[in-house]
Amino acid sequence: MDDLIYKLKKQKINYDKLSFLAGDASPRKYYIIKQKKNHHVLMVDNDIKNLDKFIFLTEYLKDFVSVPKIIHNLKDSGILILENFKKNKYSEILSKSNREKLYKAATDALIFIHKKTIDIKLSYYDKHFLFEESNLFFEWFVDKIDKKKKNSIKNDFNKIFDKYLDKVFMMPKVFIHRDYHVDNLFFLGNKQRHYKCGWIDYQDALIGPCVYDLVSLTQDARVDVEKIIEENIIEYYLKEFNFINKNDFLFSYKVIAIQRHLKVLGIFSRLEARDKKKNYLKHIPRVIKLLVKNLKDKEFEPLNKILSPLLKLNYDK
Repeated sequence: MDDLIYKLKKQKINYDKLSFLAGDASPRKYYIIKQKKNHHVLMVDNDIKNLDKFIFLTEYLKDFVSVPKIIHNLKDSGILILENFKKNKYSEILSKSNREKLYKAATDALIFIHKKTIDIKLSYYDKHFLFEESNLFFEWFVDKIDKKKKNSIKNDFNKIFDKYLDKVFMMPKVFIHRDYHVDNLFFLGNKQRHYKCGWIDYQDALIGPCVYDLVSLTQDARVDVEKIIEENIIEYYLKEFNFINKNDFLFSYKVIAIQRHLKVLGIFSRLEARDKKKNYLKHIPRVIKLLVKNLKDKEFEPLNKILSPLLKLNYDK
């Protein structure tokens, strides 16, 4: 905090109060900075490349969805002061009475941007990227077998999974937020249509298959989503893209769900083992449950044969 106060003083940023808001899975931190009557969000990220991308994408996305305005750009000090979406975060306001409304608002934002031609240069979510992420499961979650055997199992899995991904990459290629979950979405009830869902934490965006963010939303590691909500949201999305074959979409959706849950299990295990961030461990049972649910489909039996023993052997956290 002292270093942050020093940087703000050096930049001649006046404020009345500074209080910690949240950290996340990255070294990024958020604070509330009170400036007269305004309570803005102060984001600290010492990775200037991340800040550059966040600034670039904020400028691009503002015409399509609700993103926070940049009040002060102090990127050379690793600081941005942003518009505050206030206490409207999905994870804090979701209830049985508003779930459908909130999930539809989040899907409306995806539908709108998925219909747009992407005219900026972003990296593509290719197979290499996907494998790099799912390999985190073997590297960090699987810890009860020796390295040689682990690598052999990982290679066997990747050879099989590679074939499943072929159909996924036949899906429309769209803007991917990449972390489209309840902690990064805000309900802005005073806005209209697809602008009702506010986005944060989109600096890792890529171009990729249209199922990705929908999976993140409806098979969320952080909160239980009822099956009926998940099914309704998929139908709601597909009504706007009736040229997409439903069976191909559902297959691709499940493949990406398996990939993402493996990635998340690896990341949450790494956060505990390497970064001493134990609070993510509470979500691991939910992620395993979601992974098992997708693996139970008959079409994924070859993957299930590889992964089920690892889940049983290694989960004792």
